[in-house]
Amino acid sequence: MGRRHLIRLTGACTLGLATAAAAPAAAVRSVPWQPLARGTATADGGARPVGFLAASKTAARTLVVRVPPAAARMVLRLDYRSSVAVGVFGRFGCHDGRVSITGIERVGPRLRVRLVLRPLKPGAVECQAIFSTFRLVTLERQDLGRPLPSHVGVTLARA
Repeated sequence: MGRRHLIRLTGACTLGLATAAAAPAAAVRSVPWQPLARGTATADGGARPVGFLAASKTAARTLVVRVPPAAARMVLRLDYRSSVAVGVFGRFGCHDGRVSITGIERVGPRLRVRLVLRPLKPGAVECQAIFSTFRLVTLERQDLGRPLPSHVGVTLARA
């Protein structure tokens, strides 16, 4: 390899690094949502909070089998041509009343649901039972862009 080739190679590498540094990370876009239902889940979601996206009545089965009948009917009544449903499940138990969704964001091919656990008010007490609870929300399909997210990630922070 001659000197001229090395100069070209070095220039190409430098240009590639500059382009990679200038390229933004996956765009983060906040997505508006509306609460649909919440309560005690009929199936355990696991030790960590998990989320599921239902973009059709067929896909809604992943949510329907985990929630009580009244909530399941709400999910099945959605117009999936314009809306999608997102279910968030976690073992929040008695802490459930202090857990809130603070935001939903589209990050590349993922949907990120952010939860916060607010502290217990001074002088208040709550039980220590651990059981699965859920939150169902609806999002407008147009707000998600195309293609729809392929994965839902859930994060829980303490306030």
